[in-house]
Amino acid sequence: MKITNSIMTWINRILMFPFLLTLLVSVFENEMFIYSMYIAFVLGIYQIISFLVTLFFIKKVGSQKVKEIVMYLLIVLFYFLTSYLIAENYSDSNLKSLFLFLVVAVPILLSVFWTYILESIHKKT
Repeated sequence: MKITNSIMTWINRILMFPFLLTLLVSVFENEMFIYSMYIAFVLGIYQIISFLVTLFFIKKVGSQKVKEIVMYLLIVLFYFLTSYLIAENYSDSNLKSLFLFLVVAVPILLSVFWTYILESIHKKT
């Protein structure tokens, strides 16, 4: 578990650094935002895989981290269900820009939360 977690943490760091860097640059240059979305796609796939791998080692993780992992799972499921269910309602609404902001901002926060969970598990092992 220790080696697997170390590898997952380093890959996550490698993916998070350019992601956060391009997000910061896109604040000043809007054209860079598309690169953030490309990196976010790869990062999201990786974090789903690392979540599934972490589930195999759930018994070796402390109870506090298990609660955080379950909270992460519930937030991700809630996010995808609600964004799927209400996407059609906001497509022609005045609140479309707010909805689009939430659709983009929440996965960024979720990736930071998963990075925190991986780093804290890595620190503990």
